[in-house]
Amino acid sequence: MASEVALRVLVLGNLPPHVLGGAENQIARLVEQWRQAGVHVEVAGHRIPEGEQQLGAQRVRTHRLRAWASGGRAGRALGYFLSLARLARQRPDFDIAYCRGLGDGAVALAILATLGLCRWRLVACPINARGTGDIAFLRSIPGWRLWCLLLDRQLVALNLINPLIADDLDTVGIRQPPRSHIPNGIPLKQPLPRQCVGSVRRLVWTGRMEPQKGLDLLLPALAECRAAGHCFELRLFGNGPLQAALEAQVATLGLADCVSFPGPLPASAVRDALREADVFVLPSRYEGMSNAALEAMEAGLPVLCTRCGGIDAAVAEGAGWVCAPDDPAALTQALLAMFESHDQTLLDCGQQARALVEARYDIEVIARANLDWLKQVKAESHR
Repeated sequence: MASEVALRVLVLGNLPPHVLGGAENQIARLVEQWRQAGVHVEVAGHRIPEGEQQLGAQRVRTHRLRAWASGGRAGRALGYFLSLARLARQRPDFDIAYCRGLGDGAVALAILATLGLCRWRLVACPINARGTGDIAFLRSIPGWRLWCLLLDRQLVALNLINPLIADDLDTVGIRQPPRSHIPNGIPLKQPLPRQCVGSVRRLVWTGRMEPQKGLDLLLPALAECRAAGHCFELRLFGNGPLQAALEAQVATLGLADCVSFPGPLPASAVRDALREADVFVLPSRYEGMSNAALEAMEAGLPVLCTRCGGIDAAVAEGAGWVCAPDDPAALTQALLAMFESHDQTLLDCGQQARALVEARYDIEVIARANLDWLKQVKAESHR
């Protein structure tokens, strides 16, 4: 990519390896591509160090936003706000502040802009639809209607990676900012050779073990499939607050011989783990647009996921199996359909998954679309 218009962007969010999550991986991918295009990009977050960080072949300036450890949630928010206010005063030269999520950063910047203390154009990309995502966070803030009103007035544009987010925004009155619909992206590598192992289906999941991900629903559904005579191995890569409970659930269901917890994976090892699987499972209660599923599809894996408004629309186009979220019976039926499918069906679904990623989710194309969007935001704000 080449940057035709001078642009200075401050990204509000965190980066891996300081925070390992889909939103953070997506930030890193976009920032690397934008830096490669010649755009001046810096990143500010409360869990990244002050200094510089290497992202692929690019180096990026990073700013630590300090949230106070004392004073509970209010103290953390106040410390974050004051830290961001200081940065806005010291660095008024950014054209755009890009918030990954409608969290503390977006709210703080909306307040600063209302007070005339920040001149950056504020754009945001909400992370999750429904559940305990962005809108639930906003509703949890005392006086949330006021903060949503400020966001509605101060945001100059929104990008929705999941169409269901539109309804969430409408419910809290954030309707004024123009909305774009640019999905997440992923780097394309050489296709992996694929072959299924036959009677034992190798299932894989990667992520953070928390209620959102629905693993507590997946395990009993798999136990039912095993009782029906289907054989599988499931590897759950990651960690999180539910790991101990999930391990206990595995023992109670008698699945200890076929479900393993190998731990979190470094980014460099994810594709190797996907290479050794037949199907990627994503039983989430809600999602934004799953980066883990994108990684699996790029690696040529079929996906079994829930209908959360993100990647499931693509999976439904012949790349796997889709069922209702938070519905144990529907999840069991989808798993049974997967187990009863021929090996060639799995291989065909995996090929379709890879083809969809190549056609729609190449990070170079996605980063260019986001960059064109940001340039348009800057140009329209000068009219």
